[in-house]
Amino acid sequence: MKAGAFFPDRQQATFFAMAADDLPLHFDMDKLTEKQKRDHFEQNQLLAILQASLLAISKPADYVGLFEQFSKPPWSAYMAKHHGMMSTLGMPMVPLDNLIYAPADTYYETLAENLPDVPLVTFLMMSRSNQMIHQDQEAIERMLKLNSKFHFAENAPAFGLPVPETIIAQQPVGDDPTVADFFERHDNQVILKMTGQPGARNVKAVNSLAEVEEFLLDYDASDPVLVQQRLPLDQYEEWTADLYIDDTDVKLDNVRRILVADGLWIGNHIRYENPLTPAQEDVLLQVGHYVKQFGFGSDVGDNMGIDFFIGPEGEVIITEINPRWTAGLFPTQALRRVDRKGQDAVAFFELVAADQYDGFLDFVSQYMPGKSDAPFSIMHLGFSPFEIDMEGTPCIYCWLIVLGDYPAFREAALQQLGEGGLRNGAKVPL
Repeated sequence: MKAGAFFPDRQQATFFAMAADDLPLHFDMDKLTEKQKRDHFEQNQLLAILQASLLAISKPADYVGLFEQFSKPPWSAYMAKHHGMMSTLGMPMVPLDNLIYAPADTYYETLAENLPDVPLVTFLMMSRSNQMIHQDQEAIERMLKLNSKFHFAENAPAFGLPVPETIIAQQPVGDDPTVADFFERHDNQVILKMTGQPGARNVKAVNSLAEVEEFLLDYDASDPVLVQQRLPLDQYEEWTADLYIDDTDVKLDNVRRILVADGLWIGNHIRYENPLTPAQEDVLLQVGHYVKQFGFGSDVGDNMGIDFFIGPEGEVIITEINPRWTAGLFPTQALRRVDRKGQDAVAFFELVAADQYDGFLDFVSQYMPGKSDAPFSIMHLGFSPFEIDMEGTPCIYCWLIVLGDYPAFREAALQQLGEGGLRNGAKVPL
């Protein structure tokens, strides 16, 4: 059995085993701070959505490892309903009999004792958390480099990749005149990054050294701090992309524009046509050649995520790379399995009151691709079996893809679901 963060849609039968792997790569799980413990727990709650979505972007010969919470009511019934809804679209779904359940706390240990007889196992990323399955220390060493924001900041400029100005500081940063000078030169428009979780959990926009010190209270005093120029969002658009990389080739697979509301990520805008120019594509492809010099890329084919900005003159600025599956990879794969009819799409996480989830799924069912004459359609890509408390209301996280006329979808959802029926989707700036 070969193991890796292999690109989806491989011909070989595959076992997909994905959990929150970032923290275990970099830290001793027995010595986490309270913030790290919270982050890891919350990250697994969201990873469960990705686990559920794997059923719709894989094939009948594949297997998926799920948190055992999915096997309990009411989640097992929701999984059956989700599976049925997506199956009506003609997708070659992973059968429900091919789901392997494991406790979140011993996810990989349990799966290691119940591996199906298939040639490939695909992780979200190669990490120490799943090393009992892959047994590849060389891959761990490579990931410690390529999954590090600090390694990228130190090495990318020499390779000619366009990146924001960045320095690496030691705590206490207030004692470092280099940091004070950096703030002054960039008009206090700075972003901090720390080692650990993906996404925004260890990233903080700050406007003063006082805000830096407050942010660092949740971190060990020995942790280094990446201090980076913050690009103004009124001039730069934020994007993400996925590269396919094997031992001989690098290809751009997809690009998505990041949608922001109230300064926070709210979803991905996935256009039908590739919006990038050849020159912009070439910059992203250079990232693939950059990581190949560190040994990344297998004969099976691996995924590499890129976070980047497009500036007012069309220039590409790369802020981060992720040698693993990205969240945006899932909806782009699902969209290839339906007739998009030339339509753009939006993928976002929605929060639905737990006691309204059945009705919410009925609403989605009305508007699935090919099911109505509305100017939009909806796909229910996945959900999490862990309730989230939102101001006293138990809620369920789910993943939606809306194709076509997004304002028309928003209006229909608010009319049919009522006040609070579209907590996140109502904020999408389209």
